[in-house]
Amino acid sequence: MLSNDTLNILIVEKSHDEANRFISILRSADFNVDAKLATNEEELQKYISMRNWDLLLAALGYTTVPVQNIFQRIRRAERDVSVILISQQYSEKNLIEGLRLGAVDVVIEDQDQHLIQVVQRTLASVHDRRQCREWERKLSVAEKRAHHLMEISRFPIAIIKEGAYAYANEACANIFGFSDPDEMLCLPIIDNIAPKDREKLKAYMVPLEANNDIVPFEAAAQILDINNRQIESFLQIHQIQYEGEPALQLTINKDKLFEAHMAPSEAQAQTEYSAIQPHLVYELISRGINRSAQNGQDGMLLNIQIDNFDQLKEDLGIAKAEKIAHSVVMFAAKLFDYNVDCGRISENCFIVVLAESDAEKVLALSEKMSQQISDEVFDIDNQTFSLTTSIGITVLNENVPSVERALERSQEAINELRTDGERGNGAKFYVPDIHSDDISKSEAVIITAKNFLSNGSFSIHYQPIVPLMDDSHGKEYYEIILGIGSDVPTSEIPNDFINNLFKSEIAAEVDRWIIGHALTALAEKLKSHPETQLFVNISAQSFTDEAFMPWLQETLKASHLSPSALIFQFREIDAVRHLNQAASICRQMKQANFKVGISNFGIAINPAKTIEMIAADFIKIDRMIAEKLEKGPEGKTDFQKLMGAMTGTGVNTIVPFVERASIIPTLWQQGVQYIQGHYIKKPSPDMDFDFSEGT
Repeated sequence: MLSNDTLNILIVEKSHDEANRFISILRSADFNVDAKLATNEEELQKYISMRNWDLLLAALGYTTVPVQNIFQRIRRAERDVSVILISQQYSEKNLIEGLRLGAVDVVIEDQDQHLIQVVQRTLASVHDRRQCREWERKLSVAEKRAHHLMEISRFPIAIIKEGAYAYANEACANIFGFSDPDEMLCLPIIDNIAPKDREKLKAYMVPLEANNDIVPFEAAAQILDINNRQIESFLQIHQIQYEGEPALQLTINKDKLFEAHMAPSEAQAQTEYSAIQPHLVYELISRGINRSAQNGQDGMLLNIQIDNFDQLKEDLGIAKAEKIAHSVVMFAAKLFDYNVDCGRISENCFIVVLAESDAEKVLALSEKMSQQISDEVFDIDNQTFSLTTSIGITVLNENVPSVERALERSQEAINELRTDGERGNGAKFYVPDIHSDDISKSEAVIITAKNFLSNGSFSIHYQPIVPLMDDSHGKEYYEIILGIGSDVPTSEIPNDFINNLFKSEIAAEVDRWIIGHALTALAEKLKSHPETQLFVNISAQSFTDEAFMPWLQETLKASHLSPSALIFQFREIDAVRHLNQAASICRQMKQANFKVGISNFGIAINPAKTIEMIAADFIKIDRMIAEKLEKGPEGKTDFQKLMGAMTGTGVNTIVPFVERASIIPTLWQQGVQYIQGHYIKKPSPDMDFDFSEGT
C-alpha cells in the first residue's frame, strides 16, 4: 500500500490503553491509521466480516480470544489478513508457534522500532499480493480481448503446443481448406508446411520452456492446404503464454510477401538503424528486461546522444542536423563487431541493448565508443564536423518496472554527465539513490531545521478559526501555521519536512522559536483587536520537558501579555503516548491561566477517555475523520458517535479542512462550535480576517 493510504488495522486486545499505544506508535511513524478494537470473539467475527483489513495486531497471551481462534475465523471468512502477534517477553516457543499458525512475525510488546519495521515489511507484502490479484484480473480481461481479436482477425492465426494446433481462427481454417477451426485441433502443423521449408521450422516444434523464450521467426515459406496445394506465405512465429502454458503463435501475413522478396539495397541497409522507430526500440528494451527476469542475468541499456544537438539544429537547420544524426548512428552501430539489438527512438536518442552483465566492461566499451566518435570527422554535404556524444548506461533486470523507467534512468545518467563535464563527451552509469534509511532522514531534518533557524528561513502564517454558533463572546481565534520561506529552493527541503520535524529532537527548539515570534505578533495585534487569541502547536518534546513550563512563564512575563490570549495545542497521539506528562502540563497551564487544545483528535480507540484524563478546552477533529464525513454514511456515523461522546464534556469542537460550504449544515446539526479551512480563508502572513462577516 502507498504511504499516504489509510491503514485499516484490527487490534485484538483487552486494554484500550494498549491498543491506543499501538495506534500512537504507527501514527508517529507516518501511518494514517483507522483502527478498531476487538475485545472478544463476537466483536472479532463482526469486524472480520466487515471489510478487508490491512493488518491484525493480536496479543499472544490474551486468553479471551485465543490466537488459534483468530486464524480459524480469518480462514473461514476467506480473508487475506496479515497477523502480527505481540508477546510480553521473548520466547522461542512462542515465536515458533506463532509462525506455525500463520503469523508474519512475533514482536515483543516494548520493541516499538521492531514493530514499525515488521508493519512496513508486512504492508509491502500485502500491497504486492493485492497488486498481483489485480494484475491477474487484468490479465484475464486482456486474454479474453486478445482471443476475441484473434477470432475476428483477417490474418490467419494459430496457437501451437508441442507441434500440434491448440487453437485456430476462422481465417486460418479457410486458408488451409478446413470448414471449421475445430477440425484443426491436435493436428500436427508440420503437415501444413511444404517439405522444402520444414527444416526451417523443425527447431520450433520442440517442447517449450516458460523461462527461456525462443527467438522470434519471420520468413517467406510455402504452406500446404488439405488438398496438398502449395500457397506462398509469410510466416511469423512468436512464443506466448496461452492458457497459462508456453505456446507458439503462428501468423500468416501475406502483406509482407512483397517486402520479403525485395533485394535489400544499400539505402535500405543504411536506414535499418537510423530510422526513428520508437515501437521497435520499446520492444527491444522490453525483451531485454524480460530476458533478464527469466535467466537472472542483467542486461545493459546504452542511451547515445549527440551533445549540443539543439544548437546544431538551430545553426544548420533540421535537414542537415538529421544527416549528422544519421551518420553518427551508423558509425556507432559499426563499432560493434557483433550483431546487437539497437534502434533510434527519437532524433537524438540511439538505444543499444546488450545481453551483458559486466558493468565495468560495458562502461569501458561505452567510454571507448564516445572517444572514437569524438576522434571521427564526419563529412556532410561537403562540410566536416567533429562531434561529441554522451552515453547514459542503466541496468536492465527484473527490478526495472517499465521501459519508460529504463529510459528515464539512462537520461538521468546523461544529465549528470553533462552537469559534471558541461558538454558531456563520455559515458556514465545510472546510480540509484539508496541513502534513505530512517537515521539519515532524521539527521537531514535536524540539519535543515538548524540551518533554517539560523538563517531565518522559517515562516509563520495565521489561519482563522470561526464560530458556527454565536457563543464565541467576540473572540477572534487564529492558529499559527509553520511554513518555509518562498526563497528556499525545494531541493533544500527534505521530503515531508514539517511533519517529520515535530517528531525529531529539535522540535522543542522550533517550538520556542515559534512562541517567541507569536508573542511579538500577538502583542501588536491586541492593540487594535483586544479579543484576539492564538492557537500555538507544541510538540511532545516540549510538553514532556520539565524546563518548558518555567521557560514559557518567563517568556510570557517579559512580553507583558495575558496568558488567557494563548491556547497551547498538542496532538492526540502524543497525548496518548505520554498520557501522564500531557495531563500534568495541562494542569500546570490551567493554573497559569492558559487554555489547552488537542489536535488530530478522534483517532484513538476511546477518545472520550483522553478527555477524562486531559481537561482540554478545545479539541480539533483529525483530518481523516473530516474527509470521511463527506464520503459516505460510515463516515457520518463515526462522526456522530464521536460528537455524542463529547456531549456534556464542555469541550469546544473544531473541524479543520473545511473546503466547501456543503459540509457546514451537517457540522452545525452535530453541534460543532468552530470550523477552519480554505473555505473560510487560507493561511496568511497577517492576522487580517474580518470576523464580522461570519461563515
